Amino acid sequence: MKNIILCSSNPILIKSLYSMLRDDGYNVETIEHPAQAVQMVMRRHYHCVFVDSEPFGLSAEDAAKIIKAVSPLMPILFVGDDRVDTHALAVKTVIDLEAIRRTIHSIAV
Repeated sequence: MKNIILCSSNPILIKSLYSMLRDDGYNVETIEHPAQAVQMVMRRHYHCVFVDSEPFGLSAEDAAKIIKAVSPLMPILFVGDDRVDTHALAVKTVIDLEAIRRTIHSIAV
């Protein structure tokens, strides 16, 4: 089973993606803060990190830079900001769950 971090403070987005990804066979761990995603990546291997870019605390972009420093091959998917300055994929704010599903299937190898 592939492990994914789902980092968002948006309960509707979490509920929608969590259910969809669990049904697809992923082990999904949900958190609210990007700093928690960094801590989790340092403790365990994940196949993909999904970060909602609405920032509070550590920004999603800074978290991605730290995650890439610790785990350079870790795929990271941003939602809500297509101007990120990291090696991460980005999806604009208008969320197409099926597009996110396809993207995660393609990067969580």
